[in-house]
Amino acid sequence: MARVGVVIVHYGDAEPTWRCLRSVWEDPSPVDRRVVVVDNSRNLPALDGAHVLPCPDNPGFGEGVNRGARFLGGDSGQVLVALNPDVELLPGFLEAAVRNLERPKVGAVGGPLFFPDGRSLWSAGGAVLWPLGVVMQYRSLARAWRSRPVGFLPGAALAFRWEAFSRVGGFDPRYFMYHEDLDLGLRLRRAGWKLWYSPAVAAVHHLGSATGSHVFSSFYLEHMTKTRLRPFRPLAFRLWLALVHSLYVAFRSLGFFLRGQREQARALWRGHWAALVSLPQGPLPVN
Repeated sequence: MARVGVVIVHYGDAEPTWRCLRSVWEDPSPVDRRVVVVDNSRNLPALDGAHVLPCPDNPGFGEGVNRGARFLGGDSGQVLVALNPDVELLPGFLEAAVRNLERPKVGAVGGPLFFPDGRSLWSAGGAVLWPLGVVMQYRSLARAWRSRPVGFLPGAALAFRWEAFSRVGGFDPRYFMYHEDLDLGLRLRRAGWKLWYSPAVAAVHHLGSATGSHVFSSFYLEHMTKTRLRPFRPLAFRLWLALVHSLYVAFRSLGFFLRGQREQARALWRGHWAALVSLPQGPLPVN
């Protein structure tokens, strides 16, 4: 029986995390699973079926996964599953993840992420639009049921081959929130690994329950903007993207301002200024 290590990074309300954990154990997949919940909120009690790993410094999602992975160590088989607390696995997720990671040179696998109604798609994989330095997420049902290599997988519910995750150094701890999945996916691809989409690796995503992304909160806008440039290389390309994104931020913040949402406009500029200041800091090297 395959063994799987599962890391759930908790933040905020405990109810979504309990729901996520319950879905991990209710998945009928014939796999042995070991689960750790990384507590970035310091508000979780003991949980049946999982070890709670307190992280009082709240390092963010990516580094939370790294710490959970280190806690699990090599005692959890060949597959590492990283989950946002606001996802629920659909039956068969774990078995399908193991099976697809057996494909040659597949380093990470993800699948369709549905809205809570269970029918509408939030993501069916995606691609990187290189001239703009942004990600396009597919939401076509025609694409959703077809296994294929993709250019991008959102980090809400991902499974990794342990070897691939370890060789590229896991998530970059400099990312507190957002774009850590893009960064890791690009580093995996540079190291020769494939990102694979499978319709059987499916989950429900209760979008933005902790960060307010579903309502474009100022917290979401600032953090989404501040690391937008870092995943790309070389520096000359990041300079081009800095110009492109400056125009985008100016246009979008004007829209917020005209609608009376001044805090959202300020949040965009705070995040973009942080991105410009850190422009020399590109992605981690890949060996």
